[in-house]
Amino acid sequence: GIPDGGHVIFYGRMWEGVSMKQKLDSAISVAVSVATAGTLWMNMGTADFTVVCMVPWMVLSWWLFMVTYLQHHSEDGQVFTDDTYTFERGAFQTVDRSYGNILDNMSHHMMSGHLVHHLFFTKVPHYRLEAATKALRKNLDESGQGDLYKFIDTPKYNRELLKQWSENW
Repeated sequence: GIPDGGHVIFYGRMWEGVSMKQKLDSAISVAVSVATAGTLWMNMGTADFTVVCMVPWMVLSWWLFMVTYLQHHSEDGQVFTDDTYTFERGAFQTVDRSYGNILDNMSHHMMSGHLVHHLFFTKVPHYRLEAATKALRKNLDESGQGDLYKFIDTPKYNRELLKQWSENW
């Protein structure tokens, strides 16, 4: 299908009904980011800029892409049409994944508490995701809806990303 929109170029559903002020704020943010990166590059030189700015940015970008992709792809994931989609149905298609205790704790369980993040993003701070996820799972199990919750232990996340990518792209 057609993507929902771009973060830099104003197209798609993401930008429908967005005010000109919000579009201008977005454009200014992009321009400031590009100007900052350009200024750093000019003042630091290519080698230092690459080591200090680009390599960490690429590692962070890879991590964010990988985590986001895996949270929204699984063997039993469903895709909805505009007629069948609801916020709740979409949220329950996300997958909580554990990448090991160290990474889960460092991220405040953002990856292993992703469903709660989707359902209660305005109510539950990230440092409470683990407790909120346990409570949600308990309530779902008690109400006979435990099958709605998806959890996949994913210690070999790069391998899982390649698997999901090749099967679902």
